[in-house]
Amino acid sequence: MDTFSNRLALETSPYLLQHANNPVDWYPWGDEAFNKAREEKKLVLVSIGYSSCHWCHVMEHEAFSNPEVTEFMNAHFVNIKVDREERPDIDQIYMNAVQIINRSGGWPLNCFALSNGKPVFGGTYFSVSNWLNVLKSLNDAWLKDPNRIVDVADELAKSIVGTEIIKFKRDPEIQPNNIIKDYSNRLKRLFDSRNGGIKGAPKFPMPGLLEFLLEFGTHSHDTEITDFVMLTLDKIASGGIYDHLGGGFARYSVDDSWLIPHFEKMLYDNAQLISIFSKAYRINQNELYKDVVTETIGFLIAELKSTEGGFFSSYDADSEGKEGTYYTWTKQEIESILGEDAELFSVAFSVTAVGNFEGKNVLNRSASKDHLKCLFSIDCATAIGKIAHAKKQLKGIRNTRIKPSLDDKVITSWNGMLITAFVDAFTSFGDIKHLQAATSCLNYIESNHYSEGKLKRILCKGKLSVDALLDDYAHLIKAYISVYKVTLDQAMITKAENLVKIVIRDFYDPDSGMFFFTSSHQTDLIARKMDLTDGVVSSSGSVMAQNLFELGEIEQNKEYTSMSNQMLANITESLQHGGPYVFGWARLMHSMQLAAVHITVDSKNKIDFLNQIQSKIICPVVFPTLSCNNNSSNCLESTISAVKICIGKTCYPLASEADYFVNLINSIKIEI
Repeated sequence: MDTFSNRLALETSPYLLQHANNPVDWYPWGDEAFNKAREEKKLVLVSIGYSSCHWCHVMEHEAFSNPEVTEFMNAHFVNIKVDREERPDIDQIYMNAVQIINRSGGWPLNCFALSNGKPVFGGTYFSVSNWLNVLKSLNDAWLKDPNRIVDVADELAKSIVGTEIIKFKRDPEIQPNNIIKDYSNRLKRLFDSRNGGIKGAPKFPMPGLLEFLLEFGTHSHDTEITDFVMLTLDKIASGGIYDHLGGGFARYSVDDSWLIPHFEKMLYDNAQLISIFSKAYRINQNELYKDVVTETIGFLIAELKSTEGGFFSSYDADSEGKEGTYYTWTKQEIESILGEDAELFSVAFSVTAVGNFEGKNVLNRSASKDHLKCLFSIDCATAIGKIAHAKKQLKGIRNTRIKPSLDDKVITSWNGMLITAFVDAFTSFGDIKHLQAATSCLNYIESNHYSEGKLKRILCKGKLSVDALLDDYAHLIKAYISVYKVTLDQAMITKAENLVKIVIRDFYDPDSGMFFFTSSHQTDLIARKMDLTDGVVSSSGSVMAQNLFELGEIEQNKEYTSMSNQMLANITESLQHGGPYVFGWARLMHSMQLAAVHITVDSKNKIDFLNQIQSKIICPVVFPTLSCNNNSSNCLESTISAVKICIGKTCYPLASEADYFVNLINSIKIEI
């Protein structure tokens, strides 16, 4: 018998394809659906999720496959499915609506709207009975008093237009240093001093916040902050949120101790965590950090790299219809596989007969090699060797299990983050393979993510789609800057500036001095919004502002510097009372208050020396320059035997010892 399929069968998004066999008459986002709603005088359901979302799967199985529910949906609504990773701009609009209605949001996101796209009502996950009640109640209200629904939609649309937007410029005067001090002190009150991270559950790693804290703590000489960052990284690396067999991180933990993960693995989380662990290693040579970076990069290259060279988006939380099945173990399984080494491994990774997750065990590091040495009367080398062998055995068995499904979208912005992460790893550990991975991925984007000269957001199953959004441009620009800093290849800056020109042309708002999230060519949304709030990922607005600041310093371009100053001035009020969701802007303010470090090398054969310096610093305002013409032959020959450094307005004597520069840079202190 033929399997029923709806319009989503023609899409490439794995999330949309997951719903292609639903009995719901789904439409992809577009004019066809809204025109139908207009002609038939129906409300629209905009249902948004992503392929690795556990509760999206639950609602798909329960509600969107239920005959009674889907019959009612098809008869009374026009139903649209959206992949939030393809269209975060659509998600932003309807998430705003649901947050206004319910004071909270999440996925799956289900929002009802008029045929003009204005939202009416919404929520997240609904059980079958609740969902059917919502459908019937809303349809009854629409049939009895459509004017009232229209009035509600108009009011809600006005509220949406007013959120996540800046409408005018504030005076970009120099901000007092105490803003950053006060902000960091407010953050301290949120620190979980036992487990690291922000107090409470669920717990998200928030790598961008940790990066700001690491840089600020170092250059304000605040050991309470830097110790907190290290505690957080230690706990994350040891917890169940980290995959101790295969490498890589899950999106978050459902508890407050990083133990039980929500098992999906996202590219953007892993990219950012590679960066923060790499940077932390520069001031704390903890081998655990290096191992985590090496293993996570290995996981990404082995599991998420496409044949063309880009990196896929994510692995699902579920496998075999259940969350975590692929990753968890019973004590009996461990014993049957590992034999006499089972007890050693069980002690090392908290494996018990009772388990910690539905009768099974999420592996988490619970005993150091020194503890194992004492408990089992073996030397550290033997303990390490036995654990490594056990992990290899278990991984081999795990590889025979049914894997979680893979989301094979290649997203420009997430790949941009990964390029920066590869560079951060190269800078910290000096492995040329990491730099090669960065340049390879950059070449992939240049070769595959442009159509008719226009940058695209998504490549999936050979098809390019969706015009690039601000985050795509911002993270690609950041990637070019990152590669430049370790290669001094001026072509990277030229390419970054070419993208900046496009961003200014298509995304810039002259009234506020900020950037919209969507380009001026985007016409299918009820409002153009800005992306200003930092979260698990830094906002594209703060990334773009940091890019302009850094390019302004590198190129001595006052226009870029002025634009960055204006953006920060516009957001300063939020810094004065904001919590952990403005860290990208705090990082920019910190960068501006530090004395800029300009390191000049005279030839390309000094780049290795430059990178020796950079491997021991985390200062965000180091700007290296090649003094000769980048393309000239004399760039390959050294004319002097030393490197020059200027910090702020002070230039120091020439030197040829890397530690001289490291000590100078690490001693820079922000006065607070």
